[in-house]
Amino acid sequence: MLNPVVMKSDLLFSLRDTLRSESFVEVVTPTLRKADLGPGRRVPVDLEEGRFLRAMIGPALRVVLEHHRRVFEIGPCFRPEKPDDLHAPEFQMLDLYAAGEDFEFLFALAERLVTPHLRYAPQRVSVSGHIRDLFGIDLHREPLGDLPVQMAAHLNLGAEVPFKTVLGQFIERELETQSEGAALLLTEYPVGGDEPCARLSPGTVAVLNRFELLVDGVEVIHGYEDEPDGAAFAQRARAVDLYDDEQALAWQAINAGRVPATSVGLGIGIERLCMAASGIKDITVFQQSTQF
Repeated sequence: MLNPVVMKSDLLFSLRDTLRSESFVEVVTPTLRKADLGPGRRVPVDLEEGRFLRAMIGPALRVVLEHHRRVFEIGPCFRPEKPDDLHAPEFQMLDLYAAGEDFEFLFALAERLVTPHLRYAPQRVSVSGHIRDLFGIDLHREPLGDLPVQMAAHLNLGAEVPFKTVLGQFIERELETQSEGAALLLTEYPVGGDEPCARLSPGTVAVLNRFELLVDGVEVIHGYEDEPDGAAFAQRARAVDLYDDEQALAWQAINAGRVPATSVGLGIGIERLCMAASGIKDITVFQQSTQF
């Protein structure tokens, strides 16, 4: 019989062991953050000067690259949204950053970290390739053009719906459903989505070096190569209303020469990985203590 406490412990040991063998060091960044990222993005805490519970570990972790070229953290994050079977108000994330590495390094590292725990062999699926086949737009060679309008019409959404939202729903309906009974590594995301910090793939017009792992319809991992061009990153982030104070602080450190601009980042939902490993689609099973 499955013991979820033992499974989670073994999984955490394996992740740490693999990362230590790859010369990563474990660090701790603040759970309480100063930056208010806007309505609904962080849970406020009533402390002196006001604080907010982090919803993700980066980009504060990226700044720690000033002290070591490969860093990771495993710690709690908090969701302001209503919980359900796949989302908990408090959950654990593993985030890592590595300086001077490229997208293929990150992809291979992600596979080494999680493949031993998956029930299916991961298969690569190109989001841009799916878009090309469906809409006839090759984002390796062409800009978005009228893709947002075509995609919104395909989903029966109004033309006023932001492309970030349209793209998210497109991936959910068209690709996430293909991961039932499988593990899909989605790659080659188009620009305009909810990960503007990902680097524009060299030699392409509108494709990002970003990937996600979906298992049985559930996102388990997201990873990306950081955009080394600060102006390009800020422009894309502001276009989707995702440029915030913490990212500005990170870029101040990069521009000052304390933090390298070339790096890769990866996030793994610990309970989500336990779900993928066990086939249990209930995140509460892997919350090890009663919610007092």
